[in-house]
Amino acid sequence: MVDKTKAELQAAFADLTIIEESYPQCGYHLSVDLKAKDILEVAGFFDERHFYLAVELGVDYKDYLELVYIFSIHSSLCKVKVTLKLDPSQPAAPTLSKIYACAYWYEREIHEFYGVRFEGHPGLTYLFLHDGIDFYPLRKEKIPVSEKDRQELNSYSPALRDDSLFINMGPQHPSTHGVLRVVLKMDGEYIEDAYPVLGYLHRMQEKMAENRSYYQFLPNTGRMDYLGAMSFNLGYVTAVERLAGIDVPARAHYVRVIATELNRICSHLLWIGAYLADLGGLSPFLYAFDDRENIQDVLEAVTGSRLTYCYFRFGGLYNDVDDAFILGTKAVIARMRGRFALYEKLVGGNVIFINRTRGIGVIEKERARKYAVCGPVLRGAGIGMDLRKKEPYAAYPEIDFEVPIGTNGDALDMYHIRIKEMETSLNIIEQAIERLPDGPFIVEKAPKKLKPRKGDLYHVVETPRGELGIYIVSDESDKPYRMKWRVPSFSNLMIFPELAKGNLLSDAVAILGSLDLVIPEIDR
Repeated sequence: MVDKTKAELQAAFADLTIIEESYPQCGYHLSVDLKAKDILEVAGFFDERHFYLAVELGVDYKDYLELVYIFSIHSSLCKVKVTLKLDPSQPAAPTLSKIYACAYWYEREIHEFYGVRFEGHPGLTYLFLHDGIDFYPLRKEKIPVSEKDRQELNSYSPALRDDSLFINMGPQHPSTHGVLRVVLKMDGEYIEDAYPVLGYLHRMQEKMAENRSYYQFLPNTGRMDYLGAMSFNLGYVTAVERLAGIDVPARAHYVRVIATELNRICSHLLWIGAYLADLGGLSPFLYAFDDRENIQDVLEAVTGSRLTYCYFRFGGLYNDVDDAFILGTKAVIARMRGRFALYEKLVGGNVIFINRTRGIGVIEKERARKYAVCGPVLRGAGIGMDLRKKEPYAAYPEIDFEVPIGTNGDALDMYHIRIKEMETSLNIIEQAIERLPDGPFIVEKAPKKLKPRKGDLYHVVETPRGELGIYIVSDESDKPYRMKWRVPSFSNLMIFPELAKGNLLSDAVAILGSLDLVIPEIDR
């Protein structure tokens, strides 16, 4: 696929210089540096070949601003990095939002953080920050926000533009879980338009990363997706290990898989409980939290925490697992296998739940690609991409498991996918326990201070909500020069406005809940 893509790209754009990169070192296969005038044609090239836009981001190299686009494809392993160099005094580039819907959101973020103007973009309003910011926060030098940008960064004010009926869903609505606000434009009881308003939990994690050493940033990873903290922790340490060339003992790889899969089950259980509570059924919430408590007891014994885990270290683990951990994990497996029939009786076979979710929030494959949705949402839409299979890491290459996919792409399919994924996680854990080798749990000479090689890396892992991508630029110092987090909930939220249109107000809860969003992860 890589050779084919390179040949077709070269044939279509004879003037381009296409560089073959080391995938193990960089996380992408090809790189291309473009002029801004060429980006639309090149993006159209990838769109025609069913690539999706995994992430779009900015890097400030002081002499120039760089836009980075990572194009990937669901059906095969082929990643292409495309870059544009912009004048830092007047950065501007064409928008890709008319080709890739997800670019609408990424470009708003880049505009807000760097001051890049995207020509043709339909709405460069604020995303995370407020209109009182003085400087673009991710520029390396203090660049004042221009008056024009300040006006465009101003808050979204629907009442000033339209006399339609608007309803604020959140930020205190129970189904938005506290910190997400969605402005709904209504036509009677039907939703005409939906506008997510972000930033209530924004903490500028990426700026913090640039001002802390690689070690100091470790605890931050669990604060973004607090329900899938183990996956974020794993994504970060494996990205840095890959960039710095750190070996990891086999035992640590297997323990990482066991701990991460236990955390995945915990996350899916919380989703079931919270989703059913959002729809009016409280009993599943109690059963799901009872199961979660058992898993958290096992994890707490080795990690020291029950939620925002920071268990993995560069080169291994914080500490080793013992026999009690193994016995406890086996007990969890036995218990959970007996609980799926209960969940099926309470939820899966419940006619009220079925009627509230069947045919609601349907995501077609093409729409999923345009928005770059991921995880159970993507697989529910019928695209069987799982990064544990496609780009395996830790001990996943040694483990055999199936990837469940949906058929209808509706909210009911999202439920079934997550139930099946919990069963899959149990199978993975069983295999990892059987094959758990003896030996060290951390590399003998674990580095005390990291100064990775100069260069960049785009590394991905599969979290409970989907594709987590970490882009790191290293200048050989002990701090990342740039660290971008491509988080799955941000990608999955992008599709909500389109899914909500034409549905009843009551269905907005069912659709939003089916996406399993974690808001601190979106806000970062």
